Amino acid sequence: MTRREFMDELDSLLRELPDKERLDILADYTEHFLIGLERGKSEQEIAGSLGSPKALAREILAGYRIHQAQSNASVRNMTRAIVATVSLGFFNLAFVLGPLLALLGVLVALFVVAISLFLAPLGFLLQYGIPGVSHERLMLLFASMATCGLGGMLAIGMARFSGWLYRQFLRYLQFNVRMIRGK
Repeated sequence: MTRREFMDELDSLLRELPDKERLDILADYTEHFLIGLERGKSEQEIAGSLGSPKALAREILAGYRIHQAQSNASVRNMTRAIVATVSLGFFNLAFVLGPLLALLGVLVALFVVAISLFLAPLGFLLQYGIPGVSHERLMLLFASMATCGLGGMLAIGMARFSGWLYRQFLRYLQFNVRMIRGK
C-alpha cells in the first residue's frame, strides 16, 4: 500500500471526525511516512508497520467517541462510545456489553425500588382513605411519610450514583481501548 492509498483510505474512514481533528491525525501519519522515508524505508514498509487503516480508524473513532461522552454526558454519546468500543474486536462484545448490561440491570432495579417506595403512600391512602384520628391510621400516615422520604432519598442517591457510574464506565471503555492498542 502506498502512502497515498493509506492516507486516502484513512481520510475516508475518519470523515465522521471534525475537520480540524481529522486533519491533525492525517498530519501525524504523514509525518510518520516522511520520517520513515528519511530513514530509508519504503512506503509499503511504513504502511505495513502502521497497520491497517481500518483498524487505526476504529481505534481513533473509539477514542474520539469516548472523549465526546466525557465532555458531553448523554445517553446518545455513551451509546456511540460503547458501539465504537465494541467495534474494535469481537471479544469486546463480551467485555463491554456484559458489564454494561449487568450495571443497567442493577440501576433499573434500584430505580424501580426508589419509585415504588416513593409511590407506596398512594397505596396506603387508597386502601384506608384519608387518615383519621385512630392510632392505626396515624401509624399508616407516618409509615407512608417514611417510605415516601426513603424513596425520594434513594432516587436522589441513584441519580448521583448514575452520574458516577457513567464516568466510571467511560474510564473502563478507555482502559479497554488502551488494552487493545497494547498500551
